[in-house]
Order: sequence, then C-alpha cells, then structure tokens
Amino acid sequence: MTIDDEEAAGAAILMDTLPDHHKTVLRLRLAHRLPAVEVARILGTNVEAVLLLQHAALNLLRRQLAARVVVDGDNPANGRY
Repeated sequence: MTIDDEEAAGAAILMDTLPDHHKTVLRLRLAHRLPAVEVARILGTNVEAVLLLQHAALNLLRRQLAARVVVDGDNPANGRY
C-alpha cells in the first residue's frame, strides 16, 4: 500500500464515522462534484441547508484529523514534518 493509498483509506474511514446526512452531502458535493443547488434538489432541501451541512461535515472531519494527529504523535509542532 502506498502513502496515497493509506491516506485514501484513512479518509474513507473518517468519512464513515460521519452521520449519514453529512456523508451524503460530502459525497455528492466532493466525489460527484455536484453544485449545491443540485444536491439541494436531490435531497429535497434548500441550498443554505446543503452548505451548512457541508460546512459542519468538514469541521467534524477537521476535528477528527486534529485529534488523530495528536494521538499518532504527528504534531507539526514537534518538527516531524
């Protein structure tokens, strides 16, 4: 497994920890590259709700990554990068 494969696997694992509505929005917006208006139409909601869910999902992922970095000891402040 290459580093890119490991990173992709790690990203998939983190995505799987998200609530379903967050996962759905991120997959539609990022993986399928759909505009927010199309995602809103698919989900039967409005663009603002899609953008809020996307923002919340990305923040959850950021927090999980930050916690994982600290746990794994890969803190950029310790000069390992």
